[in-house]
Amino acid sequence: RLAVVPMVLEARGLDVTPGMIKIFKQAKAHDAVAALETIYAEEVHHVAYGSKWFHYLCGRQEEDPTPFFHALVRKYFHSDLRPPFNEEKRAEAGIPPDFYWPLTKDGRPT
Repeated sequence: RLAVVPMVLEARGLDVTPGMIKIFKQAKAHDAVAALETIYAEEVHHVAYGSKWFHYLCGRQEEDPTPFFHALVRKYFHSDLRPPFNEEKRAEAGIPPDFYWPLTKDGRPT
């Protein structure tokens, strides 16, 4: 659960929310923009908590976090991760590029 929910699904929110905010700003939907900006700020913390606990548990089990993450995502997510990625916010939340790029179709940055 720590691999897929915060570090895949919630991390995707970091990728797509800025574009959604832009669309709603253009539509002058100020309430929606305010809500999305709040969600976006909170999402960084959600992803960071998941990353923190994932790394903690890997350390407790003496697992290398990166390949263990890859194995769990491949087993339980059943799809490739799709760029573009918000690398700045993902890094801020504790998820380095070597966690997600290898799980894309091409396995490398575009």
